[in-house]
Amino acid sequence: MDIQAIGTIHSPFKQKLGIPRQPLLCPSVKGKIILESTYAREDTLRELETFSHLWLLYWCHKSDSWRETIKPPRLGGKKKVGFFATRSPHRPNPIGLSLVKLDKINEDFSLEISGLDILDGTPLIDIKPYLPMWDAIDSANNGWVDKTPGLKPIGVDFSKLKEEDLKVLMPEEKQVLEETLCWDPRPAYTKDEERTFIHQIGNIEVTWMKEADAISVLKIKRH
Repeated sequence: MDIQAIGTIHSPFKQKLGIPRQPLLCPSVKGKIILESTYAREDTLRELETFSHLWLLYWCHKSDSWRETIKPPRLGGKKKVGFFATRSPHRPNPIGLSLVKLDKINEDFSLEISGLDILDGTPLIDIKPYLPMWDAIDSANNGWVDKTPGLKPIGVDFSKLKEEDLKVLMPEEKQVLEETLCWDPRPAYTKDEERTFIHQIGNIEVTWMKEADAISVLKIKRH
């Protein structure tokens, strides 16, 4: 087998913490695909713009080990299931699969996408069009996920920010923060409400913590 990257996926997510656990949960998150010169051509992309959504296959390059069992966040990070029953990147071949929205194909043949859940700099393996007439099966179930509580967003509170910190945020950046933080991105194994977390989205470093029924944004810093 000879699998080579056909391009690179760029996103605002610079680290694992804060990345949505599923694609399209955060529709305002913008990204870009830069294809290798061999594939960045009119012919290779011909008619791709006719599709609204794409499947991306990529190499989870920061995953350096695999595990027979995984503790999914949806199960509270405590119960184990086989790795084949998850989408965890910790697998023998760390191939990721995400459904994203195609927003635009640029003149240089780069692709503008949104709704992604992918680490910045991820090697792209392939692109395939999403076809709801075949890819969406109304009678399909969600396996063990059907037995877990439904995902419910929580509030994101910016009231503790200093006025000068709040001014740092562009409206679209604030929307991305709201969409990513509302799903409570704390690791499932650490639900300590006294702990603060820091992660970077784009060039914004955000400090936050879970308080009561909301995520409180404590500090914003632009790099």
